Amino acid sequence: MRTTPAEIAALIGGELQGPPGAAITGARPLPTAEANDLAFLEKAANAPWTANRPAGCIIAPVEAKSALAGRAGAVIYVKDPKQAFAKALLKFESELNPRPKPGVHPSAVVDKSAKLGAGVHIGPHAVVEASADIGDNTVISAGCYVGAETGIGANSRLYPNVTVRERCVIGRNVILHPGVVIGSDGYGYIKTGGEHNKIPQVGRVIIEDDVEIGANSAVCRAALDSTIIGAGSKLDNLVHIAHNVRVGKNCLIMAGAAIAGSTAIGDNAIIGGQAGISDHITIGKNAIVMAKTGIMTDLAPGAVVFGHTGRPRLQAMKIEVLLSKLPELYATVQKLRKKFL
Repeated sequence: MRTTPAEIAALIGGELQGPPGAAITGARPLPTAEANDLAFLEKAANAPWTANRPAGCIIAPVEAKSALAGRAGAVIYVKDPKQAFAKALLKFESELNPRPKPGVHPSAVVDKSAKLGAGVHIGPHAVVEASADIGDNTVISAGCYVGAETGIGANSRLYPNVTVRERCVIGRNVILHPGVVIGSDGYGYIKTGGEHNKIPQVGRVIIEDDVEIGANSAVCRAALDSTIIGAGSKLDNLVHIAHNVRVGKNCLIMAGAAIAGSTAIGDNAIIGGQAGISDHITIGKNAIVMAKTGIMTDLAPGAVVFGHTGRPRLQAMKIEVLLSKLPELYATVQKLRKKFL
């Protein structure tokens, strides 16, 4: 991997100060960046500390111009350094993690009735079942399984050992990380005569465009209709989405969160790590469920909740503080009882 400040500035649309042809071969956080590394400065207030850092090229806010004017190394000024840095990293990613070349590996098993678009890659020991439809330029990596009548949109990428079962729909530009399971049976049973009998799960899963799902997460198929992950939503590792759940557009769901069956999550909601959300409830648009919070009832749009019972955040924080004072409070009450009772 080799680029220059001039190439990076052209890519992100920034104003370059300093040597345009310096060799940039990597990217690191600013405190550890060396002479051949790209880094970024998020806040202009930290510019004086940044001026003498050895990083070969720094993406900085335009407000930092005066503080960095005498810097020997290259600086690229932009309005939003963090966003620009992310865009620059795409150039590194394309070389460090390139898309595999089109073609079907000899060890892959692809049914004759499956449809493969232009530029599709099917990796070693992958299986594509009957009537599956794989869109243009999509990557099905080693050990993946694509079930019968499943559709996967263009420019998507399934990393190794992803399973997408039958009749599911995966949109365009979707990323599924290793170990993801889409379309496993929902957790549906009926108790008859003291036994738990399985309710067949005959629905499907729909993953809309631009969704990313982290490693070892599971999205269960609906009992009858569809479990849906809305466009632009991002799920972290080890997330569980139960049957019939509907996740809105552009939601963020952090690692270890679990959402029980038939719950609806509104657009732009944020679900913190290891949060647990009960079944058959609605989480409103733009709501924030903080880490390890338990939700048992509906949440209004924009609500911010925290704690085992999902109280309003400030109330829950006050309760947590007061709990730490209970021993002192108890001792005081005991003294008052002895004195007055």
